[in-house]
Formats: sequence, C-alpha cells, structure tokens
Amino acid sequence: MGGRYHATMVDPGTHFGWTTENARFWVLPDLPCLEAGGWEVWLDQGEALLAASAAQAGAVVGHGRNPARRVGISGIQGVWRINRHGGFFGPILGDRFLGAGRLESEVVLSRHLRDSGISTPKVLLALAVRSGPFWRQHLVTEEILGAPTVFELREQVEVLRAAHELMERVFDLGLWAPDLHPGNLLWEEEGGTCHLLDLAGARLLGRPLTPAERRTRRDRFSRFIRKHGTEAPRG
Repeated sequence: MGGRYHATMVDPGTHFGWTTENARFWVLPDLPCLEAGGWEVWLDQGEALLAASAAQAGAVVGHGRNPARRVGISGIQGVWRINRHGGFFGPILGDRFLGAGRLESEVVLSRHLRDSGISTPKVLLALAVRSGPFWRQHLVTEEILGAPTVFELREQVEVLRAAHELMERVFDLGLWAPDLHPGNLLWEEEGGTCHLLDLAGARLLGRPLTPAERRTRRDRFSRFIRKHGTEAPRG
C-alpha cells in the first residue's frame, strides 16, 4: 500500500478505506477508481478532481444547505455533495469539521438503512481532506435519474402517503435525521418508491422514536412546505 498509506474496511464487505495524515478515502470495492492505485490519486487530488468534474458537467441536481452537483470521473457517475454544518453553527463553521467521523458514520449508516429495506442512494465514494486544523467532507452517491422531490409533488396524495410510510419506517428503526423534509425525499414513479436523501448528521438512537419525537419530525416536514410552498400538505 505504500509506507504513508493505511488500508482499512469501513464496513466489512462494502467500502474499502485508505488514510493518510491529511486525508481519508472510502470507496465501493468494484469501482474503476481503484485500478492501478487510483485511490492514491484520490487521496492526493480528490477535491480538485471533484471540482473539475462538476464544473465540466455544469449540473446542479440539488439545492439547500448542501447543494449537490453531478460528477463523472474515473468511471464514477454520481452526485457530489460537501457536508456543511446546520443550525446555530452553520454560518460560523460552514464546511469545516474537526475530523472525518461524521462522514464515516454517514457511509456506514447508508449501508445499514439499505440492508434494513430503506431506499437511500448507494454511497459510491467518500473523501475527507484536512486543511490546517479543519477537515472538509465530500460524498458521492448514485443518482436516481428523473425522480422529482416530494416537495415538488406535494399536491399528490399518493406521493405524500408514500413519504409518510417511509418516515414511519425510519422512525421505527430509530433514525433521527435533522434534515428529514420533503426536499430530501425523492419520488420514483416507476415502482412507486420514495427515496431518503442527505443523511449528514443523522444517527440511530438504538430504539424507536417516541411519539413526541415523531411529532417533532412530522412538524418539521410540514413547516418545510409552509415555508417554501403555499400550503400545508393534505392529509
């Protein structure tokens, strides 16, 4: 692996990981970027590769605190997002983190949810890079083509019903997701599937959510529509 690289497994059977003093890189084992030591290039130049690919593609496929851009590089086609802080510290810290732990947790959580039957985009690769005392965290996930958000389809009862059912399932799993709102849920009409996006900062509580916690999450969902739309969702 080379003297300055350390190889690990983030989650057995899923993502390989490599670390240096200033970078962390995780990737699915079957992706072309692993060929001919490609992971070394990603550790050293990953941020520049992502930025150049996004600039060439020129497509913003998600907005909000974590805008998402389409990328296609090293045989990888997906959606790139940079993790950012929310809440009170958001304007202060932006995309600066004290480590790579939150990103690694998101990689593992995504796999756990998929194994539990929750539809969420597969993580293709994750990269954390240190600059001075802080780290930036990058995530590339598969793109679900042609799938509008639940917010865009908020007048369709069938879509809202599917979103509600998905939320109840993740509540039963014990998932606390701070950004669980209709802008982070995609509707795939073929198959009638609702997909959960943006797991940054989400965590498993080890128990189902309480009735009070569920109400808080449902209120968050409705507030998003009232704030960005014209009316609360029906039903």
